[in-house]
Amino acid sequence: MIFRILILLVFFLSFGFYGQSQVITHDTLIENTTNIAIKPIKHSPTKALLYSAVLPGLGQVYNKQAWKIPIIYVAGGAVTYLAVTNYQGAQKFKKEYQLRINETQQGRNPEYSNFPDESIYNLYYAYQKNFELSIIGGIVVYALNIVDAFVYGHLFTYDISPNLSMQLTPYCIPSYNSSLFGVSMKFNLK
Repeated sequence: MIFRILILLVFFLSFGFYGQSQVITHDTLIENTTNIAIKPIKHSPTKALLYSAVLPGLGQVYNKQAWKIPIIYVAGGAVTYLAVTNYQGAQKFKKEYQLRINETQQGRNPEYSNFPDESIYNLYYAYQKNFELSIIGGIVVYALNIVDAFVYGHLFTYDISPNLSMQLTPYCIPSYNSSLFGVSMKFNLK
């Protein structure tokens, strides 16, 4: 019972979150806009997409998000490192397995003399599978780079005004058996 009363008290209290405390009047707005020539910003999401497709990170530079370039190149470098390492491992074990199948003693690696043929094949298969997954990972990193540039190219001119505010108002709808509690969100542009 006490828990319900506490919940009701919390929900009946109204609280708001405001984005800016400065009040802008009509006169201030007119004064500020008379001195500024407003030019429409021409920004092409397609151009950002093409830039990122040609050179990863170039679309982010076009979108003025150069801070994303190190993330793109670190992810690409990590995937490239994994692909090269796994490819070399797969080739090493493939060669060892082929020498064993052909029963050739010359060229075998003495470190693997205690490994059965089946283990050598399993190691080759694991490295080959990881190599293929690394290639898929590289394609995903490249595609995410392009998609990020294209999406932010669309959002480049999206206006996020500092005069936005949000007000949360709790409510309670009583019914026959129980009550329904909720929160109402209201966004205001001042």
